[in-house]
Amino acid sequence: MIFIYLFAVFIVTVQFLFWLSTRHLIRELRLSTDSKPHIYVPFSVLISARNEGPNLSAHLPFLLNQDYPVFEVIIIDDDSTDDSAEILNQYKDLYPHLRVIKIEHKKSAGKKEGLQQGIINAKYEWLVFTDADCFPKSDQWLRKLATKCDEKTDIILGYSPYQKGNGLLNDFIRYETFMTAVIYGTFTLSGMPYMGVGRNMAYKKSTFLTTVNKEKFEKIASGDDDLAVNVMANSHNSVLQFEEKARVISIPKTTFPDFIKQKTRHLSPSTHYRVGHQWLLGLLAMSQATFYPIIIFLCFLNFNLAALIFLLRMMTIVPFQLSLMNKMEAKDLRNKVILLDLLFFLYYWYISFKWLRTKNSQWN
Repeated sequence: MIFIYLFAVFIVTVQFLFWLSTRHLIRELRLSTDSKPHIYVPFSVLISARNEGPNLSAHLPFLLNQDYPVFEVIIIDDDSTDDSAEILNQYKDLYPHLRVIKIEHKKSAGKKEGLQQGIINAKYEWLVFTDADCFPKSDQWLRKLATKCDEKTDIILGYSPYQKGNGLLNDFIRYETFMTAVIYGTFTLSGMPYMGVGRNMAYKKSTFLTTVNKEKFEKIASGDDDLAVNVMANSHNSVLQFEEKARVISIPKTTFPDFIKQKTRHLSPSTHYRVGHQWLLGLLAMSQATFYPIIIFLCFLNFNLAALIFLLRMMTIVPFQLSLMNKMEAKDLRNKVILLDLLFFLYYWYISFKWLRTKNSQWN
């Protein structure tokens, strides 16, 4: 029985230490200013798109009309069968800095093969990545990324919250994305960058070409963002850019099956992370996934102790979450923190079982 008590203390301690470390992210967000770039480095913005005609039509203007002196936008048409080609041709006539690379007869699943071609053919050293179903929140996106470019920096990790909608599913999708950003942001500021999101990040072309193994990179269908970062990133070459004007808004899934399918695909590359990252992330996930079962079990042994542990954890995480939500496009979720935390626990178990049943990850 003592083991149960010790284990409960252990998982609460893990949670406490993690949320205590988020103070670095809170400080980073508070210190964010409207600083201007020291130098306007040229950017190559890359998007791999497959059958994304409506999204390209809706979102390309946000990219092509960025208030930035020198940049190109490269669309990798990943074997599309819709009207993407016609839409892109129309935009090419209007925007000379738009380039299109057509991928046909693909040799591997996912978008990595196309991204490889885009990276190789990019004109500029700094590569910026986003997706077709996303759009920059402001025309200052590239300027904000440029404020983080210097000789020491190879990787810039941005934030890409999902667009606010109606219903509990939208709330949870946004909360899960918020939590993911809090985790990789906190790890990065603690000197352990392990991933970024391909909807909003940048890195140097030379760093990718000299560090990332092409065959290994293409082996897994998904993970074009986090696997590349996991290989390239270290405590000295990676920075965050979470400022409001540097954010990219993503369009969320509208059905639970589509969301789970997406997240299952995103989970598969994590088994290829560095061992140290896998252990730390596994420990954090374990503390989240086992907290509520332990509390329920303790209620039958010692209700007062169970209530005390529950309150201690909530008193630890809620203030940090509320502070971060104020700065990360999630203010409206503040009054649902405890509910979303419980749903997050259920999500951990469901997505884990779902992923274990999925042998191969494919990108649609």
